[in-house]
Amino acid sequence: MASNQEADRVREISGEVLSDRRILYFCIGFTAISVALIYWDFHYAFLLPVIFFGAVLFFLKPDLIWYGIAILTPLSINPNDVELGSLSLSLPAEPLLFLLVVLLIYYLFSQKDIDTSIFTHPFSILIYLYLVWMLITSMTSVNQLVSVKYLIAKCWFIFPCYFFSYFFLKKEDRIRIFLNLFTVGMSIVAFYNIIHLSTHHFEDKPSQWTMQPFFKDHAILGAVLAMTIPVSFALVKLNSKNILIRNFFIFLILVLIFCLIITYSRAAWVSIIPAILLYIIFKSKVKFRYLLIVFLLIIFYLTYNVESIINDLEQNKVSSSDDLVENFESITNISSDPSNLERINRWSCALAMWQAKPLFGWGPGTYMFEYAPFQLAHNYTIISTNFGDVGNAHSEYLGPLAESGVLGFVLFLLIFIMTFYYAFRVYYKAYNGNDKIYISTAACALMTYFVHGILNNYLDTDKASVIFWFLISVLIYFDIKYKRLNA
Repeated sequence: MASNQEADRVREISGEVLSDRRILYFCIGFTAISVALIYWDFHYAFLLPVIFFGAVLFFLKPDLIWYGIAILTPLSINPNDVELGSLSLSLPAEPLLFLLVVLLIYYLFSQKDIDTSIFTHPFSILIYLYLVWMLITSMTSVNQLVSVKYLIAKCWFIFPCYFFSYFFLKKEDRIRIFLNLFTVGMSIVAFYNIIHLSTHHFEDKPSQWTMQPFFKDHAILGAVLAMTIPVSFALVKLNSKNILIRNFFIFLILVLIFCLIITYSRAAWVSIIPAILLYIIFKSKVKFRYLLIVFLLIIFYLTYNVESIINDLEQNKVSSSDDLVENFESITNISSDPSNLERINRWSCALAMWQAKPLFGWGPGTYMFEYAPFQLAHNYTIISTNFGDVGNAHSEYLGPLAESGVLGFVLFLLIFIMTFYYAFRVYYKAYNGNDKIYISTAACALMTYFVHGILNNYLDTDKASVIFWFLISVLIYFDIKYKRLNA
């Protein structure tokens, strides 16, 4: 009897630890400490509460490592970027992700009555095909070592963030806690960037590096901010009955939006618009098949009228600048804007590389080392280079096309299409209000990245991959849940 009472007490205490109020107090305190350290320019002293938090998570309960990943992913740094050594890992997020993989393997082999639905779901099968094809093209790669390392990095993110998340989400309040913590982590980075950039008068050029060492550049910061903003709006709605928590996240929304604006990341700005449209579509109860038809018609129109569209775009001479309006207008400038011209250069190289190796491609992760010979003289810009040290194909779609051939492109495109197929399917099945919020939020946040992915590719980084694959896992979790309920 005594042991049962003790166990009940442990569970009661654990519930208290994970209560919204306790989480809120921690978030506020952690934010305050972090902002203070940032203000006094103690960048590395910031790691002290991070280390403490990680230690508490590890010794309190292994499950809480996932919460650590949520808040620490935006705050992780690469020691190589801060002159602390040559280690290429993002610390502490990536070691924690590896630990989750180990825990997942242990969980699968130690539990008898485990729910394996996530492993047999059609979307998971699509991921298997995607990874298997990457393995095949790694074997045919022009640089097998690079490709195998790239494939391992993909698995490093997909297995803990997609598959492990399913077991983590069995208690649905964990979705909100994870999103709370990730949003707080991103808000700390936003505070840091705002404070740092303010010392440079919020100018365009410094905005490209003021978020370091937490983010490599303004484009990836903008991409993750764009994913986080729909999440922050959802958290306001989910906490509408608690004025304190609601106002806290309203404040964070303002911080995140302002930080997004001053990133001068035009791709991130643009990606917000389709997310808003998608939310309206959800509320209007438009069926997915109609959306798919419209999408295919748009693709057909753009393909058929590509030459006239390019001629129209070439009339835009506005270049990016410190003026936000001019910066936005420069999005379609493909005649003189160096950033836009370099993207066209990279895309042209990707297409040429695909034409040279259409079936298997050059190998995952090899684009940056192989594209230089495919650059045409008339596509050169002031930022072009012949060295494999500054970038990729600047597209989540053309990158796989060049590296893994036509099937690699098709498989990633199917991931895009099937994500929203399941989002729409489960949204219209869901009858719980909070479930609908989670589903629509995940879909809108993912929409920002799929649109942003036309112009950039960051799924080889923990910053984008953790939240990306977690949100997809949320959609698949609810799809499995409502499939069972309806059965």
